[in-house]
Amino acid sequence: MHIYLVTHEREFSRRSNTGKLVQQFLPDETSVVPWRRKEPDSQLLTAIKSGRVAILAPDAEGEHEISDFDSLVLLDSTWQEARKMYSRSDYLKDLPKVTLTAPQASEFILRANQVDGGLSTVECVIELLRLQQREPEAEQLRLEFKAFIRACL
Repeated sequence: MHIYLVTHEREFSRRSNTGKLVQQFLPDETSVVPWRRKEPDSQLLTAIKSGRVAILAPDAEGEHEISDFDSLVLLDSTWQEARKMYSRSDYLKDLPKVTLTAPQASEFILRANQVDGGLSTVECVIELLRLQQREPEAEQLRLEFKAFIRACL
């Protein structure tokens, strides 16, 4: 599964951005795409046109299964920014939605205004790895995430 991290411009300078962990850990399976409302990334648009791309959303209500898709879009930003990115991008709103069920509450404590039941970008990818029966990689990324949090405190 390929992961498109559609990243808000402010995330590139935030020390607490977990998308960079994903990109470092899975460089061949991750594309970081700067979010641009009026000029979306051409590679992402080509992938979307294939019909095999979905967006990870907390409110998908089981519309589709993650395994039905080759690629997933994750909005890499704060929750407030992600809502704006989604609502202002027709090319994202038309994507099928999928959701994850988190087995535990988020451990991401570096930002205020977290959404109940929501996960950080890296926590979503950890769960995706688990869904793909890639438990050793999921556990290694989880350990790197914990070290990242300690380093940011």
